Amino acid sequence: MIRRHIVEIGLAVLFMMGAIIAILMWWAGNYSTTIATAMLILVLLGTAAGTLIPNILLTWLIIGLSTIGIAILMMGYVVMTMPIKIGLLLAFPVCASFSALSRSILSGWGWVDRNRSEINSYVEHYDQITKLQTKYNAQKLYRKAQQFVLEDHGDDQWLNVTAIHWSHNRQIRQFHKREYNNALREIAKILKNDRLPSEALYYIGHGTFLIISFRLTKRIYDHRNDLTRQSLKKIKIGHANPQFKWGAKLINKDDAAKFPELEDVMRHVDRDMETDLIVEYMKGDSVNG
Repeated sequence: MIRRHIVEIGLAVLFMMGAIIAILMWWAGNYSTTIATAMLILVLLGTAAGTLIPNILLTWLIIGLSTIGIAILMMGYVVMTMPIKIGLLLAFPVCASFSALSRSILSGWGWVDRNRSEINSYVEHYDQITKLQTKYNAQKLYRKAQQFVLEDHGDDQWLNVTAIHWSHNRQIRQFHKREYNNALREIAKILKNDRLPSEALYYIGHGTFLIISFRLTKRIYDHRNDLTRQSLKKIKIGHANPQFKWGAKLINKDDAAKFPELEDVMRHVDRDMETDLIVEYMKGDSVNG
């Protein structure tokens, strides 16, 4: 949890520390110059100690100095009001504690920096909302599969590339970010449940999911698509059902050379999705008519 939100926590701690120092100095400034000077020294010593001294030694230092301070201010004869005595007693341990916490968080930032390449690699390969692999992985898999289909001279090989695009998803994302993320997770869950384990699932961004299926017969492939369509119809955002465009392309030995990259297939699939949307509108007009 701390590592995931380390930047936000660090900024919050630094802000709180600065605010506490400012409040202590402002409060001490309302009294005599001697009290303000004593407060400044305690704040500086506490900040330096929390920054430079290890935590175990710092703990004992806080206990020892607090004990001495209590003995001098509370038990000795010092002409000073009780609130300012308490403020002076708390200045060192509070500043030292916040400085130590800030140092710990900064070392956490170092962890992030040391593991930056792993973090960037994970973000590049996996979408954080859907928990599906991204377009980068889809391109690599398609390139390998395309070469296999093209060069294999034994059994006939083929694959189906299927795209499901959530229409009007950008409007939902702009005005209802939480509902948008929840819908993406629900779509991803449906694909994980309804598609075969042998099918590769990807989220390539902008509300578009990609399915790469290997050597599925037309009957099995169509059955899986029908199941997925029925499940997607159950999704609701508010009181409305989101609309989905479908596009697909069968890549066999005859077509493999024409589509060397996933982008080439996606151009065909995009046209197929636009046709699917037009067909859905025509069906709607026929029902309404």
